[in-house]
Amino acid sequence: MQFFVISMAGLAFFAAVIILSYFGKKADDKKRRLDYIQDLGEKKNIPGTETSFYERYLSKILKKLGLIFKKATPVNKVQKNREKDILIEKQLRLAGVFMSAQEFSSIKMTFMIVTLALSVLALLLPFDFLINALIFLIIAVVSIIGPSFFLKTKVKGHQEKIREQLPDAMDLLSVCIEAGLSFDSSLVKVAEKLDGPFIDELLIVHREIQMGRTRREALQNMMVCTDIAELKTFVSALVQAESLGIPIINVMRIQSAQLRMVRKQQAQEKGLKAPIKMIVPMLLFIFPVIFIVLLGPTVINVIAEFANK
Repeated sequence: MQFFVISMAGLAFFAAVIILSYFGKKADDKKRRLDYIQDLGEKKNIPGTETSFYERYLSKILKKLGLIFKKATPVNKVQKNREKDILIEKQLRLAGVFMSAQEFSSIKMTFMIVTLALSVLALLLPFDFLINALIFLIIAVVSIIGPSFFLKTKVKGHQEKIREQLPDAMDLLSVCIEAGLSFDSSLVKVAEKLDGPFIDELLIVHREIQMGRTRREALQNMMVCTDIAELKTFVSALVQAESLGIPIINVMRIQSAQLRMVRKQQAQEKGLKAPIKMIVPMLLFIFPVIFIVLLGPTVINVIAEFANK
């Protein structure tokens, strides 16, 4: 009887251990799955899911402001605003700024309202009326033409950066294709090695190809979105080679050499223009200082001599 009780107690103990370990393991698995799903929900360690402060907050605010400004716009100006929005979106794309025309218009209107308010406050400054009026006019002009001027400057800067990076990227792309990689794989490899606005454009081309666009359409879209003469020549040659069945690597070699030569010529041109551009600063700032240093003591002595006489 005693042996039976001990045996049953032992079996009950082992059964309890097995049951608890089973449910404990099941609970651990469930907890691990929940933690994993929670991590996915928080977007941890997932490349490409990080969003900036602008995308999280400012973009939503600007869209709401754009809707408010749009509702306040008269009906007869809606069509004109649509045409203007198309031009603004084109310029934003040329500048490498991925922002809608509505958001840019909201920024422009907000900037104009703030600067005009500052210009009104400038009239209350403790200066002469003419100085206050001049400050008012300067701030008012900046509020009107400032955003458009900034956008045009951004377009030129973005295009200049692409021109500077174009030869190096084309050389690396040629090397990747010569090594046996396909054109699409070469784009990814170049994006891994380099960084810059032109690399961003190449990544956009790669994504468009993955989404179903043909290579020709993706390259032509890049050509339109950058509006750079050298890149237009390269894309046209590449598209023509693909249509005629010419190996891409031959075109890549020729275009890379052409781009390097163009960059060298542009550098030489800038070097030749530098002395001419330096004339005005030298006449306005350097030569007067030299004259003061050289002739200043002599003039002071001459004035002192005439004063003594």
